[in-house]
Amino acid sequence: MISIDTTTITTYLLYVFAFPTIFWLVMYLIPQIYMSTLRPIPNLKKRYNAKWALVTGSGSGIGKALAFKLASQGLNVVLVSLDDKHLKNTMKQLKSQYPELEFRSVGCVFNPGVNYIEQIEEATKDITIQCIFNNAGFIVTGFVDQTPLPKLLSNVECNATAAFAIAHHFLQKLVTNKQKGCIVFTSSVAGFIPTPFAASYAATKAFVSQLACSLHIEVQSLGIDVCAVHPSPGKSSLVLFYHAISSIHYEVSLIWLLHT
Repeated sequence: MISIDTTTITTYLLYVFAFPTIFWLVMYLIPQIYMSTLRPIPNLKKRYNAKWALVTGSGSGIGKALAFKLASQGLNVVLVSLDDKHLKNTMKQLKSQYPELEFRSVGCVFNPGVNYIEQIEEATKDITIQCIFNNAGFIVTGFVDQTPLPKLLSNVECNATAAFAIAHHFLQKLVTNKQKGCIVFTSSVAGFIPTPFAASYAATKAFVSQLACSLHIEVQSLGIDVCAVHPSPGKSSLVLFYHAISSIHYEVSLIWLLHT
């Protein structure tokens, strides 16, 4: 009679079930560790001989972290965001931490019918911006048929249309002036998979990802780098963490493109 060791079988089954998680973790950590320890974070001020950067959605969250990171590299920053207490607090903190740099705020809303490009152009007409971070965005959840259309269209305007319009505006200036620079879109992993109950959000993120890939091919030979970063869900409270370690996730994502 064949003796069956249930303990051994259970152990093997646990190994089988654990393998996908272990494999995913290793494949995720290897490039993260490599890029955060062996490859330097690109200094955009030196790379493009730039003086100014612009970040949308910079009052809080990822945008705020990006503004601080750019300032740490010696770049003056234009902060484009909702005209609220978050934008004011971020401006105050940046000026306090980097008194030698210049910061400008543009309080505006990326809604259909709002001429936000005119507001941005008016605030930046006397400076040259070579690093553009299209980061502003929000998510609308729920069934599409139960969500008011204006709310969905506002989501599309903020996440996709505004990002495209701002990229187009500054890309024209970079090409005309024969200047190097970068345009970075904050996309999402939601852009790669069906995302029911957040359909407009996922669609806009797929849009900016494809836009970044296509623009990158068009203008790479001109010395203009274009990329999209794809973070997973995060919280504004994590900003201090990203700012403190200065690399692991979002800045590392920039290296993937900016070193190509």
